[in-house]
Amino acid sequence: MAIVLPNLKQIIEQICSNERSLIITLPSKIQWSDYEKELRKVANYKYVMNFKVHNFPKGIHEGDKCYIVHNGYVKGWMEIVGFSEESFTCSTTNKKWNGKFIQRSGPFHYLQEKIPYKGFQGFRYFDLNEYKLEKNIK
Repeated sequence: MAIVLPNLKQIIEQICSNERSLIITLPSKIQWSDYEKELRKVANYKYVMNFKVHNFPKGIHEGDKCYIVHNGYVKGWMEIVGFSEESFTCSTTNKKWNGKFIQRSGPFHYLQEKIPYKGFQGFRYFDLNEYKLEKNIK
């Protein structure tokens, strides 16, 4: 029986896809203490938090990380648990939403170090270690 080994391109694509994460920004008008209340609600994977996007990210999968920027710093990350296209009413704000969403759930993983990052709209692809090297952050 022959064993099929992956070629170099497949190996590199696998490594790169494993290290890819997303980063999103919370609007500064949202107080972190209020956001933490929502984080506690989803910590056990019973509920999800949705982040509205125009298009789904490419190369990002369930189980990948989604980092959160708030007031100029990367606060930590959550697990991406799905991608949906739906309409719903937010149970926290009672606001109606429609469109494509990145779904996050599970415990929030706080970063120990303060990592500065300028806020933005939408999502970006992100690699924390690469970012720290670029910005010379220890």
